[in-house]
Amino acid sequence: MLVIRLLIRFVVVLAILGALAAVGARYHDGPLGPLPGGPLVAGPLVTTPVSDWAFAAKVPEIELQLDVQSKSRTTWILVHDGKAYIPASTEYPPGKTWHRVALGDGRAVIRVDGKRYPVLLTKVDDPAVLEAVRSEAEKKYPKRPGGEAWLFAVTSRTAS
Repeated sequence: MLVIRLLIRFVVVLAILGALAAVGARYHDGPLGPLPGGPLVAGPLVTTPVSDWAFAAKVPEIELQLDVQSKSRTTWILVHDGKAYIPASTEYPPGKTWHRVALGDGRAVIRVDGKRYPVLLTKVDDPAVLEAVRSEAEKKYPKRPGGEAWLFAVTSRTAS
């Protein structure tokens, strides 16, 4: 009986700590690992348009915040022929909605290596581009979730 009570207390403490971390992440500048965070505010804002995103090719993860949302998330970035793309699994993690929101308003800020870039996300439907970028994804991220994935092209925009 004592063991069961201790186990229940342990589970309750873990649940409380998890809830506190999730709430605390909302007030943090950017995501905390897999937990969505607050708005991206730190780091220099790069207002010069980026024509070649090759510098982001080796970056494993970036931070993304849609202009119409007050939360940010960690995501992947792919670069093919100097153009940047952000993939979005439609099934993982469950409950994710940013990719649908970006269809209506793709204005966003991404933070790459501590620098913030105002960008526009546009869903890619061209089969040739999808296939070329899929090859890049297989090289860069050999272990990735299954299921359907959307791809968003990243283009610079002026900050608003």
